[in-house]
Amino acid sequence: MRARSVCPSAPTQVKRSVRIGFGLVSACYTASGVATVAVSAYFIRTSDTSRRSVILTPNVLYSLLAAGIYIIASATVGVMGALAPLRRKSWLTAYVWLVVGAILINTGIGIWMWARTLDIGDLYAHNWRHLWPEPVRRSFQDQGSCCGYLNPRDRPASGSPSCANAATRYGCMMSVHQYTHNNLAYIYSWLFGFVFVAVVALLSALVMLVVRNDAERLRWSRANAIFRSMKSANPDIVFFAPEPKLVSAPPRRYFPDKMQ
Repeated sequence: MRARSVCPSAPTQVKRSVRIGFGLVSACYTASGVATVAVSAYFIRTSDTSRRSVILTPNVLYSLLAAGIYIIASATVGVMGALAPLRRKSWLTAYVWLVVGAILINTGIGIWMWARTLDIGDLYAHNWRHLWPEPVRRSFQDQGSCCGYLNPRDRPASGSPSCANAATRYGCMMSVHQYTHNNLAYIYSWLFGFVFVAVVALLSALVMLVVRNDAERLRWSRANAIFRSMKSANPDIVFFAPEPKLVSAPPRRYFPDKMQ
């Protein structure tokens, strides 16, 4: 006799409010992954020689794309577990660990980008002189009305009106620093905002697991109580009686009659 048939009134699902809250948080978590994939894919497809390519390098964009795909995949695992939490505990447990991984990935990307700009002066001076193509340098010169990096003689980009103006006597170092500082602040806010969403998703998953375990424990405790009450009321009824085991009789030993 199964517990579900004996105790039909025992809860078979977690509370509705918990499931709704988990669904809303999971939707926000999924939206963060979709937004990451959409933005990174857009910038990868429209890569150009504008100033944004200084910050959103191909390595950064592909890292964000992979992180967004990971978030969407982990959210799918959580949704599958939430559809039947009492039967899919392993899905919810896997979802918890996947969200922890998403938190570490987003935090790692933010720390990596921050570490790259610790020595921003030398970094962008080297990039200006050796790595950035001429259209990128020309874009900074046109937007900042400057020429070269430190001065007009520090590797200027040709064809810029600011360099053709003899009155321009300063380089684009401050323009580069201001642009990168402002945009890095937006990127850091975006990344750690997604980390916050992932932390909330982790908490909601833990709540779902706790409530799910309580519901399962309550169901089995009620079933056991009913079994005991039925056993006391009907002592002749045997629940879950073990199958009889066939025990072979020991072999008989025949002893010869003692000699007289």
